[in-house]
Amino acid sequence: MMRISTSQMNNIMLTSMQSSTTGVNKTFIQLNSGERMLKPSDDPLGAVQLMMLDREQADISQFKKNISNLKTQLGQTESHLDASNTAVLRAQELVTGILNASNSTMEGREAIATELDGILGQLTDIANSKNPNGDYIFAGTKTDTQPIVKDPATGKYVYQGNSDQRDVQVAESMSIPANQTADVMFSNGSDNIFNTLDSVINDLRNPAVDGSNLTSSVTQAQADIKSTLSSINGALTDVGGQQNSLTMISGSHDDNKLINDKLIGDVKDLDYSQAILELNTQMAALQATQMTYSKVQNLSLFKLM
Repeated sequence: MMRISTSQMNNIMLTSMQSSTTGVNKTFIQLNSGERMLKPSDDPLGAVQLMMLDREQADISQFKKNISNLKTQLGQTESHLDASNTAVLRAQELVTGILNASNSTMEGREAIATELDGILGQLTDIANSKNPNGDYIFAGTKTDTQPIVKDPATGKYVYQGNSDQRDVQVAESMSIPANQTADVMFSNGSDNIFNTLDSVINDLRNPAVDGSNLTSSVTQAQADIKSTLSSINGALTDVGGQQNSLTMISGSHDDNKLINDKLIGDVKDLDYSQAILELNTQMAALQATQMTYSKVQNLSLFKLM
C-alpha cells in the first residue's frame, strides 16, 4: 500500500484550493462583466463564431452608413430633378405660346425671350450643382469638372463630364448608383436643352426671323423639350426606385443585425442563474478543501509533538 507523505498531502490540498479559488474568481469576474467567455480559450468554437459575427456586424454598420449617405445624395438629386422638370415645363408653355398673335410684336417676343433666358440660366445652374464637399453632382465620375459650359469658340453649350456612375455598395453583393449625369438628364432628340433654348431665345430677339422661320424653330424646340422632359422623368423614376430599394435593404440590415445580436448574446452572455449555482458549488468545494487542509495540518502538528 502506497503511503502519502505530509508534503505530498499539502501539495494536493494547496493545488485543490488554488483550483477552487481560480474557479471562484473566474465566476465572480463573469458575474461582474455579464460575459460567459472571458478569453478565447474558454470556448474556442464560440470565439470563432463571435469573430465572424462581429465582422458581419461591422459590415452591416458600414452598409447602413453608405445607405444613409446615399439617401442624402439621392434626395438632393431628386430635388434638382423636380426643379428642372418644373422649369422645362414652363419653357414648354412659353415656346408653345410664341406663335400666338399677341406675341407677334418684338416687345412680346422679348418678354418671352427674357423669361426663357432665366430658365436657361436656372437649368445651367442645376446642371452645375455641387454637393457640400464641392464636387459636381451631375458630371459622372469627373466630379472636379464643371459639367455644362458654353464654348466661346462655337457659342454652343457642351457637356464636359462623362456618363459613368458612382456605384455605392449597400449590401454584400449589391451596389446602387449614386448619381445621374447631366448629359442624360438634359438630352433631347438633336442636341441638349441648353442649346435648344439658346437658339429659340436668339431667334426671338432677331427681327429677321419671322413667319415660317420662327415656326420651324418653335417646332424643333417643342420636340427637343418633349424629349428632355422624358429624360428628366426617366431619371426621377430611377431615383425613386433607388430610394425605395434603399429603404428595403436598410430594413433587411436591421433585421440581420437583431438576429446577429441574439446570436452574439447566446455565445457571449452569461446565464446568471447557472453562474450563481456554479459559484455556490465552487465556494462549498473551496470551504470543504480548506477545512480538510486545516485538519490535515493539525494532525501533522500533533504527530510532531
